[in-house]
Amino acid sequence: MPPKTPRKSRRQNQAAPVQASDYDTEAVEVPAVPTRTPAEINFSVLRRYVPSLESIICYAPSAQLYTMQPTGTWEKESGVEGTLFVCQLTPSPVTGGDRHCIVVLNRKGLENLIVESGEIQHVEIGADSFLMLGFKPRAHSHEEDMKVLGLFIQAESPPKEEICQIIKGHWEEAVRERSLAGGDDGITNLGDGFIPSRGEEEDQKVMGRRLSLSELFGKQ
Repeated sequence: MPPKTPRKSRRQNQAAPVQASDYDTEAVEVPAVPTRTPAEINFSVLRRYVPSLESIICYAPSAQLYTMQPTGTWEKESGVEGTLFVCQLTPSPVTGGDRHCIVVLNRKGLENLIVESGEIQHVEIGADSFLMLGFKPRAHSHEEDMKVLGLFIQAESPPKEEICQIIKGHWEEAVRERSLAGGDDGITNLGDGFIPSRGEEEDQKVMGRRLSLSELFGKQ
């Protein structure tokens, strides 16, 4: 019986050892995304509408707008509601004194309520801290009655009572400024652009516009 021919051993293909990955050298470095605080975001948004904004003093999460009707009743303006901001503006270019404004950033439309303290003729705080702002009629109109705007504010920190007092204090300060400057007791433009901007072209690029109170009261 012939001897058995030895079988050729099969060559086993051995895979090359996997080289351990060095994440420190192979990972793509992604630059950290700069983060902004809520306060910085709010300031950036408001600055688009109020170029003379210097700082945000306080805010209320919600404010609803009302107008007083000739009958003495209040009518809610369903198209204006949002966060209310109490703001410090750049000093007056005339007297150098402090200026303030309130802004209701409208979440229901493109028209935002912006009122500078110097535009207001009278401020009163009613029951449940219902804030009432009085404005002089337009100079060319035959009306004599003050136009009154109401704000129902909802806030906890600071409480709405404190916010109302801050706004009233800013109005009282504006009255003193007008007295020292020999001015009138209330601006007659009803919120139609009293706050000076840093450039009309910049304002025109902003989505939305400032709510005209003369148009608002004109519906009465």
